[in-house]
Amino acid sequence: MAERIEGLGGLRAGFTGLAESMRTKTSRYMVAAGGGVLRKEARSLAQAQGLKLTGALIKNIVIKRDRTPDGLTQYNLGVRRGRDLGKKAGKMLVVGKNGRVTSVYRDDPFYWWFLEKGRNVYMGRNQRRRNGLKRRVSATPFIAPALENKRADAIEAMATRLATEIAKANRA
Repeated sequence: MAERIEGLGGLRAGFTGLAESMRTKTSRYMVAAGGGVLRKEARSLAQAQGLKLTGALIKNIVIKRDRTPDGLTQYNLGVRRGRDLGKKAGKMLVVGKNGRVTSVYRDDPFYWWFLEKGRNVYMGRNQRRRNGLKRRVSATPFIAPALENKRADAIEAMATRLATEIAKANRA
């Protein structure tokens, strides 16, 4: 799902006018502004497709900043799940059908990838699995269309944020 956004050449000229200490901070603000537009669109697409049963999927659509091994910073639009939910989700103890006690995360939208890409899933118990009975979960993507729908708006939000930061730097 990683995709480069082209057409940011006009932003580069204004960006080079900033001092080195301001570049990192300004670039984070710019990406957060553009990512916020994409996140809002992804949430609205997910809700419009009827994916709001518990609300766990929609409230966990986030922008996450990661560092790559070669020292670059990368921003990802995706769904927070599992261990990434952190302490806010909390764990619950659940007793399964076989009597085992397991811990699961509360409001964990582990199924988001099935919805985004579609997937073959088994229909029920082990005997059906052994017989190979499967059904296809059809894809109802919400993250990829958000990028397609709001690409220009995200670039515009980034340009607006850059202009704001340049104005702040000139005043100081």
